[in-house]
Amino acid sequence: MNLYDKLLNNDQYIKTVQKIEQMSFITDGKWDWEHGLNHYKRVAAYVKKILIQLNADERTVELGMLCALLHDIGLIKGEKKNHAIESSKIFSKYIDKNDISPEEMEIIRQAILDHSKGNNIQSLIGLSLVLADKLDVTYHRTINSSIQDWVNKEIQKIKKVDIIIDDKNLIVKYFTEANFDVSVLKNWNKAIIIPKKAAEYLNKNYIFLINNREIQYTDFLS
Repeated sequence: MNLYDKLLNNDQYIKTVQKIEQMSFITDGKWDWEHGLNHYKRVAAYVKKILIQLNADERTVELGMLCALLHDIGLIKGEKKNHAIESSKIFSKYIDKNDISPEEMEIIRQAILDHSKGNNIQSLIGLSLVLADKLDVTYHRTINSSIQDWVNKEIQKIKKVDIIIDDKNLIVKYFTEANFDVSVLKNWNKAIIIPKKAAEYLNKNYIFLINNREIQYTDFLS
């Protein structure tokens, strides 16, 4: 059994996630987006896709997907503001120490610690996690939010987000309803800034597309 499936069969982990799914996390008046298992699995799928495109080996992909399942586990403390720090402190108790080397454990810790803002990317796992977390911005995460303001309603029009990484470019693709108001991204510009940071780390061009039309991402940078 690989590390990803092993964690999904860990009763302590599942019970912790179920408790998190019963909590509501509204910070500075912002939305209580989904932070449960479905989010973790979508992030893991993005991590896998990103790392494969970066020619990572199987072990790196496996560790990255494990990291995705654990990146928000610190929410069990009941607060979102410092959840990356809390997650980096407690994630290891859900991992069998015989499965991961100390060096791998440190890579995961650093990736989880940095996953909210991506200000200190130190590995491909760290890069894939912070990027994948921000790619998960579709209606899945927002549809059940208790705050249904203009921003949330617009974001629910994002139906799919894809990423392509080739020799020269990092390309983020949004597929939305036809009446999607792109200006909404000024209110949640992490979706723009984080992929740009990832592209810079990889020394690649950054291209942002909405329904296959290129958008000047600089318009959304503060």
